[in-house]
Amino acid sequence: MTKQDWQYAPRSQDMEEIINRPPSWLTLYGTIFLIVCILVLVLLSSVYTYPDTVTGDLTLTTIDPPRPLRAPRDFTIDRMLVHHEDSVKAKEVLMVNKSLADFGDIFELAEKLDGNQDHSDMGLAAFNIPPAWNLGEIQEAVYELQEKQEIYKNLKDRRLDGLTTRELETRIISQERFIRGQRQQQSRIEDELTRNRALLIREEQLNSDGVDNREKLNTVRRQVENTEDNLNASRSEVRAASFDIELMRNQIESYRGGLPSTLLQAGEALRNAFDGLEAAVSGWEDNYTIVSPVDGMVLFDRQVRQGQPLLRGDNIGTIIPANAGGIIGRIDLPNRGSGAVKEGQRVLVRFDSYPHLEYGSVEGLVASIGQLSSGGITAVEVTFPNELQTTNGNKLKAGPLMEGEASIITESRSLLQRFFNRR
Repeated sequence: MTKQDWQYAPRSQDMEEIINRPPSWLTLYGTIFLIVCILVLVLLSSVYTYPDTVTGDLTLTTIDPPRPLRAPRDFTIDRMLVHHEDSVKAKEVLMVNKSLADFGDIFELAEKLDGNQDHSDMGLAAFNIPPAWNLGEIQEAVYELQEKQEIYKNLKDRRLDGLTTRELETRIISQERFIRGQRQQQSRIEDELTRNRALLIREEQLNSDGVDNREKLNTVRRQVENTEDNLNASRSEVRAASFDIELMRNQIESYRGGLPSTLLQAGEALRNAFDGLEAAVSGWEDNYTIVSPVDGMVLFDRQVRQGQPLLRGDNIGTIIPANAGGIIGRIDLPNRGSGAVKEGQRVLVRFDSYPHLEYGSVEGLVASIGQLSSGGITAVEVTFPNELQTTNGNKLKAGPLMEGEASIITESRSLLQRFFNRR
C-alpha cells in the first residue's frame, strides 16, 4: 500500500470514536481549569492597582522663599561690599556701580539726611555738607541746596540791607557783564582743551609705538591739566557770580514786596531744594547700588566679581532668608489634568541631583493649590512630613532651589475598575 493510499484509507469505527469523542474526564477537568484561571485573573485584576498621576517640575524652597538677585539695569561692579555666604541685613548694600561719586561720601550724606530732625527753615539753612565730599552725579542738587541756603540766610540776616535798589541793580549789571566775558573765555578754553587732548592722544600713541618722547608727553599732559583747571576755575566764578545776582535780585524783591513774603518764598524754595537733594540721593542709590531685600545669607554666582559688567536681568546670586521656616516644594503644574489635584494627595519627588534608582524618591503631601494660573501653569505647594527621607531609607541634604520631578498621585484604581470604567 502506498503512502497516499494509506492516508485516504477508511478508518475503523473504534478509531473514529476515539478521535471524535475525547475522554469525559479531560472535558471536565479542562473546563474546571479554564474557569479557575479566569477567576484567578479576575481576582488579580481586582486586587492589583496602579495610580493615576500628574507630573510637574518641583523646586525645593522654604516657607519664606529665597530671593533671586538680578541686575536691575546695565551695571559695572565697582565695589563688592560683602562676600559669598556673608550674613546681610535688609537694605544692606551688596555692590556698587561705577560712578563719578565716592560711595562712602554718598553713604554719609544719606545717613546725615536720614538723621536730620530739624526740618524748620532755619534748620535746613544750617544743614552742612562738607565741601571735600565727592558727590559726583548729585553735586548739582547739592549746589542747588547750598544756593537756597545762602539766599534764605541773606534775607533772614538782612545782609544787603545797606545797599539801595539802584546800587544792587548796578552790581547786577556788572556781574552779568562779567559772566558774559567768562563764557566767551570758556569757549576759547574749551577749544584749547580739545586741541591739547588731541595732541596728548597723539603723543601717547607715539610713546606706545616706541618713540622716546617722554619730555614732550609730560609737557602736553601738564598743558591738558592746566587747561582743565582754568576751565573749572572759570565755571566756578560764573557760578559764584550767578549766585550773587540771585541774592541781589531777592533783596530787591524784598524791598518791593516786603521782607516777610520774600522770606517765606525763600523758605519754600529751600524746602524744595532739600527734598530735591533727598530724591537725588535716593535715585543715585537706586541706579548705582544693589541691596539685599531681606535679612539672610548672600550666595553669589561664582562668576560675579569686581570690575565685571552686568546686563539688565543677569543673575547675580540668591539671598537665603534668615528666618526661612520649614522646607517646602513648589510645583509648576501644567493646567492639563490639574483639576484632579486635591489637597492632601501624596506626591513622589525624584530630585535631579540624587538619582532615584540609587537614592529613592521623597514622599510629600499637597498642601495648597494656587487659585490663579499664569502662562498655562498652576502653582502647587508641597510639604514633607518626613523631611527628605527617601523610600530607600536615605536622608537627602537640602540645597537652595534644588530641583526635581514631582508625581502627584490623584487616584489609585484596579485593573478591573479601569476595564469597566474606560475613559
